[in-house]
Amino acid sequence: MLAAPCLGTLAITVAAGAATAKTPGTLANLPTWMDLASVPGASWAMLDGSGAISSGAVGYAKANTVLATPETLFEAASLSKVVLAVAVHDMVREGSIDLDRPVAEHVAFTEDAATRSITPRHLLSHSSGLPNWRDEAGEPLTSAFAPGTRFRYSGEGFVLLGRLVEAVSGQTATQVVETRVLRPARMGRSTYGWVREAQPAVAWAHDGGGGVLVDKGPAGYVMRRDAGSPKPVDRWTLADREKAAIALGKPAMPIFMMPNMAAGLWTTASDYARFLAFAQRYPALSTRTTRVKGTLDWGLGWGMESGGERRFAWHWGANDGVANLFVVDLASGAAVVVLTNGDAGRKVYERAARTVFAREFDAFAWLQ
Repeated sequence: MLAAPCLGTLAITVAAGAATAKTPGTLANLPTWMDLASVPGASWAMLDGSGAISSGAVGYAKANTVLATPETLFEAASLSKVVLAVAVHDMVREGSIDLDRPVAEHVAFTEDAATRSITPRHLLSHSSGLPNWRDEAGEPLTSAFAPGTRFRYSGEGFVLLGRLVEAVSGQTATQVVETRVLRPARMGRSTYGWVREAQPAVAWAHDGGGGVLVDKGPAGYVMRRDAGSPKPVDRWTLADREKAAIALGKPAMPIFMMPNMAAGLWTTASDYARFLAFAQRYPALSTRTTRVKGTLDWGLGWGMESGGERRFAWHWGANDGVANLFVVDLASGAAVVVLTNGDAGRKVYERAARTVFAREFDAFAWLQ
C-alpha cells in the first residue's frame, strides 16, 4: 500500500559552501507550490550570469520520513540526455566523432537501409525518426520517416548515441561522460549508480498524490543492479546490460537496461547548475537544427525557445514519480534547475521557471 501523503511544513535549506549568490526571492513560494501539487521534495539551483550558484533543498526525500538536503541525489531522468550530448560534442571537437557520418559505420543496429543513414546530428536533434522506446521482444529499430526531415523525440536515439560513444572510445559511455563532463564540470555528487555496499542519500519517487512508489526510484535501481554483474554499473558493457534485463524477465531492449544514457543519471540541482555553466562552452548545442513548432526548435542536444530578442535553452525530464526542468537564458547564461520527486512536479517547475524569468514559456504549452 502506498504511503499517504503528509507534507507538513516545508523548509528551504541553502547549500553549505555554495557561492555567495543570495537565495532568490523568486523561489520563496516553492514550498507552497509543492504543497498544492502534493510533491514531497525538490532540489533547486540558480546560476547567475557571472557563474555564481545558489542552491538548496525543500521538503522530503521520502515522504514523511527523510528530509531532502542539498546533497540528496535525485533522478535526472531525461536531463541525462544533455550530459551525454556534451560528451559527444567534446569528442567531435577532438575529431573522434563526425556529426555527419552514419552511426551504422560503427554500430550495427538495424537492417533497414534508410535507418542506416542516421547520423549523430540526427540523434542529437531528435530528427532520426526513431521511436521514443520499444518494449516488445524482437521489435526492429527503424525510422518512421527520412532522417533529418522532422522532429520526433527519441530516447532510443540517445541510447544509440551512447553505443556510438562506446564503439569509438573503447570505454563504456558512462566512463566517457565521467571523464569528459562530470569531472571537469565538478559534478562531484553525480553518478550513474552506487555499488552494493553504499547507501547514499537519494530521493524516492512519488505518485501524483505524494505517496511513495515503493518499486521505483532507488528501489527500482537496486533491483536492476542486483540482477546484473557485480561490477560497478558504470562499467557495465552492452552484454552486461542485456543480461541484467533478461535476468529480470524483460526483453533486452534499451528501456529495460541500465545504465540508461537517456535517463539514468543521479544528480543534485547544484551539480546540474555547474554542468549548465560548463555546457555553455559548446555553442553547437544551440545550433537550431530541427523545427518543432511555433517558437520552438531543437538544437544539437537541448530544446530552444525564441521570444522577441531573447533565446532560451531548456529540457525536461520525467521518469515514474519524477519531474525535472532546466531553463538557460542564452544571452546572459543565467539558469534555473528544479528537480522533484513527484509525478506532479511539472506544476512546480513550471511556476518556478515562469517566476524566475518573468515570462510565459511556449514549451510548457507544447509538452504533453
